[in-house]
Amino acid sequence: MSTRLVLVSGHTFGRRAYEGVFASAPYLEGRIEVPLVIGLPGEKTASTVGYSSIADLAREQGADFITAADGSLRSLAATIRAREPHYLLVVGWSRLVHPEVLRIPAALHGAEGAGCIGMHPTRLPLGRGQAPIPWTIIKGLESTALSVFFLEAEADTGPVIAQHDLPVRPRETSASLFYRVAQTHFTAGHDLAEALATRTVRGTVQSEESASRWPRRRPADGRIDHTMPYAGIDALVRALLGPYPRAFAVVGGQEYPVVSARLIPAADHDPKLAEVLPDRVRFGCPEGIAELVREVPGPVTP
Repeated sequence: MSTRLVLVSGHTFGRRAYEGVFASAPYLEGRIEVPLVIGLPGEKTASTVGYSSIADLAREQGADFITAADGSLRSLAATIRAREPHYLLVVGWSRLVHPEVLRIPAALHGAEGAGCIGMHPTRLPLGRGQAPIPWTIIKGLESTALSVFFLEAEADTGPVIAQHDLPVRPRETSASLFYRVAQTHFTAGHDLAEALATRTVRGTVQSEESASRWPRRRPADGRIDHTMPYAGIDALVRALLGPYPRAFAVVGGQEYPVVSARLIPAADHDPKLAEVLPDRVRFGCPEGIAELVREVPGPVTP
């Protein structure tokens, strides 16, 4: 009997992971089937950083596609159960899956050879929680990983199935890291497929002594302050590119989103300088003047 998967995502990372599964030999040989794909409803897409529809993937593979009325998926428990999945793959999903849904595969097929699986772009147990890509850059990490793990009731705490290493380059931005993490999701999905097909997915329990949790970030957390050392300003600007809300300076009560920074060293300067130029902001900081290139909105060509 083939392994049945239910796929859940509304994010680029989920899309890439599932493309990896669909490109794998076990899927192409019929040892894996996907009867159901679950995505986000339309009203949630604008507020989802990194949103990507997976409706077309479901259509191409002949799977049913539905959207989730609630992020916990509890309202879809009966629908999911009816597909008798061996595994749920939930990737890039901002809500915790309800315990009732997490129990479905094991209740149907036993604890061995069934379960719910997620992916998180840190080297778990480091960096549980939200905004892992911006935090990786803000914290100045030199390496990270994409962790594949079993889902539990608490976020990012389940046994780790695999970790795919990623170096963090000295001038890394959230955009460049996002692109590479997305590609790594393809690899992770592709590599996971054989264990899914044979129902031999195994994990290693995380060390709670080594665990850390990174807090949620809000757009207001991107504000650049005069007291910040330049290294912190530079890291904040680089950490908020790609699909994330930009870092910004406030001058005269107006916010100016910025996309890059450079330091003009100055021993004798106004540490509270805030000067708006046509394409940049000159902003005082402890080491001199941070020259911040502004994001200038323009027309988007289809």
